[in-house]
Amino acid sequence: MPALTAAIRLPHTKLAGQAQMEIDAMLLAWASASPGRVVFRTYDWAGPTLTLGRAEPFPRGWDQSAIADAGVLVVRRPTGGDAVLHDGEVTFAVAASVPGPWAAGPRAFAGLVAAALAAAIGESGFAGAVVSRADERMPAAAPGAHPCFARMAAGEVRVGAHKVAGIASRFARGGAMSHASVPLSPRHRDVARFRADRDAAQAALQEHARSLAELGGPPPDAGAFRARLLLALEESFGVRARPGSFLEVGAVDPFPEGDSAP
Repeated sequence: MPALTAAIRLPHTKLAGQAQMEIDAMLLAWASASPGRVVFRTYDWAGPTLTLGRAEPFPRGWDQSAIADAGVLVVRRPTGGDAVLHDGEVTFAVAASVPGPWAAGPRAFAGLVAAALAAAIGESGFAGAVVSRADERMPAAAPGAHPCFARMAAGEVRVGAHKVAGIASRFARGGAMSHASVPLSPRHRDVARFRADRDAAQAALQEHARSLAELGGPPPDAGAFRARLLLALEESFGVRARPGSFLEVGAVDPFPEGDSAP
C-alpha cells in the first residue's frame, strides 16, 4: 500500500465558473501524478452558472437566448454527468490518487465521496442515503438528454424518494475526481427554463429533485454544512487534511497578494 504523501484542504473560493473548472482540472492532474494524494475543496460561483458534463452536447437542446437573457454563464466541467444550474447551493470537489492508501478503484472512490456526502446531510438533520440501483426510477440516457437533477442515479444522494445532491466523476490513469452539487434552495430547478423540452424537464425535476430547504425544518447554513462535509470526507478517506495552498497542488492562486478566501 503506498504511503500517504499529501492530504490537503484548500481555501473556499468564489470565482467565475471557468476559473473554478480550470482549478479542478489541475487538481485531477496533481492527484494523478503521484500515489497517496487527496485534495478537498468547496466553492461558490460568482453568479448563476450552468455547468455541462464533458460529453454533453451544446447548444443542441438548449434555448441560448433564454440563457443569455437570464445572465447565466455556461461552462463545461472536466467531469461527466448532465447539466446543473448552480445557484444557491454548496459545491465541492475531491481529487485523489487511485488506488491510493484507501485501496479504492475509480468506482470505489466515487462511493467514498457519496458516503461522506450522505453522512454530512445526515448530520444536518436529514436522512441522507446513497442511491442504489434499485432506487433508480428512470433508465439511463445519452448525455444531455435531461438535466442532472431530473433523474436519480446510483451513487448519488437522496433523502427519501428525492434526489438532493448530484455527483459527477472523472477517472484518469492514477487518479479520480468527483464534483458534487447540494442545492440549498429550489433555484436549481430553474434549469428547465433554458431547455428546449422545458415542460418535460420541469415535470421530471419536480418529481425527482428537492433542495434541503424543501424537506422541512430550517435549511442548513452553507458555512456550517461545508464544515461538516469536509470532516465527513476526511472520515471517509481516513485522513486528516491540512490547510494547503493552490500553488502547491499545481493551480494558479486565485487570491492576489494580500487577499484571502471569502
